[in-house]
Amino acid sequence: MVAATALIAVSGLTARPAAADTTLPTLAYAGEVTVAEELSYNPTGEFIFPSILHASEYFVAPLAEWYLYYAPHESPGGISLMYADSLDGPWTEYAANPLIANVWSPYYSVNHVSSPDAIWNQEAGELFLYYHGGNDQTRYATSTDGITFSYGGTAVDNAMGGTTTTETSYARVFRHPDPASAYHYGMFYMENTTANSRRIRVAESVDGRTWTVRPTPIVTPGSLDAGNVSAANLWEFDGQLYIVYHASSKKIFARTIDPTLTTVGAPVVLYQASGVGDDVGRVASPELVTDNGTLYLFYEAGDRLNATVAYAKATLAPPAYALDVDAVATTGCTSAGLATIIVSATNGSTAPTDVRLTTSIGERKVTGLAAGATFAPTFTSTGTSLAAGTVTVKAFARVDGVAYEDTWSVPYGGISC
Repeated sequence: MVAATALIAVSGLTARPAAADTTLPTLAYAGEVTVAEELSYNPTGEFIFPSILHASEYFVAPLAEWYLYYAPHESPGGISLMYADSLDGPWTEYAANPLIANVWSPYYSVNHVSSPDAIWNQEAGELFLYYHGGNDQTRYATSTDGITFSYGGTAVDNAMGGTTTTETSYARVFRHPDPASAYHYGMFYMENTTANSRRIRVAESVDGRTWTVRPTPIVTPGSLDAGNVSAANLWEFDGQLYIVYHASSKKIFARTIDPTLTTVGAPVVLYQASGVGDDVGRVASPELVTDNGTLYLFYEAGDRLNATVAYAKATLAPPAYALDVDAVATTGCTSAGLATIIVSATNGSTAPTDVRLTTSIGERKVTGLAAGATFAPTFTSTGTSLAAGTVTVKAFARVDGVAYEDTWSVPYGGISC
């Protein structure tokens, strides 16, 4: 089977503790994504904070394989969507942007909403999208299709950070990487203080709705940061967890971090503009995704309040893991004379694998099918016959923070009972 995707969300990862840095990938500028002159929703001429979602992993009929959430920052902001079948594009703007505006009656009316971060909440079975608006709190909304949202409430706010907190924004949420933690979700967010010092805080949650903020920041500005740090994300590479973020020095840094989100290593430059052609100036708000052996870094490029979403790429070494699911489909009849499709899918991989089976008369899914186990549902029609057809089989597994996926068709013969 073909390795297809890797997401930054880390689920049940047992990573090495923070240690000496390995050799990080060398990323090369690949182009601009949000061309302001080509977008219908463009109230301020600037776009920030890209968040990538592998839409086909979660939605039955998405607009495309990938969703990219982003927003203007200046008033009124507005959470927006683009979609594409490849991370290299072309990206299509959703026709009815913004998905979430700065006025959402009766819940709030604020100067702006921005910095979207999307994650699938496994326990709720919905997409949770976190965003700030105003700067004093990070809110969230939920969706079953990634387009239409219901308001959730406030996730974290200034009061949760302490009496010196003046901003609570630019949050990224991920599955908690510590298997021993009582929490299912972790969050990095930017806190500003009365000393006008921006730093990164940690919050944790069981359900993605109610959050507990740790009393001290995980990253404070150092000599390489030029005064502020912001927009941190969690990334796993080569079995090691990293906290990645940008700084006032206009660079994106990576630090090793342990699964308990407690101990961090020294900062290393992950990406900075080359200064050649369009690859110039500030880089910020990193979002890292791997697809088919290529690492993609989506980020905001350009000065604050005048930025655009761009991306860079690096080719990775071939993965050592092979996704292997064997599926067969047959037809039969019930005792009542109704035609059936029987599908048998066996996980020959070494890791638990999600398997989705889609037929003309229904769909079934199993999560975490154990190595060597078989998932064999029966689909029963409402009639006495079925024409020959195919079952679509989709397999997905995550190994060491890297996600692998394949989709194929299995034929079955016609039957008349």
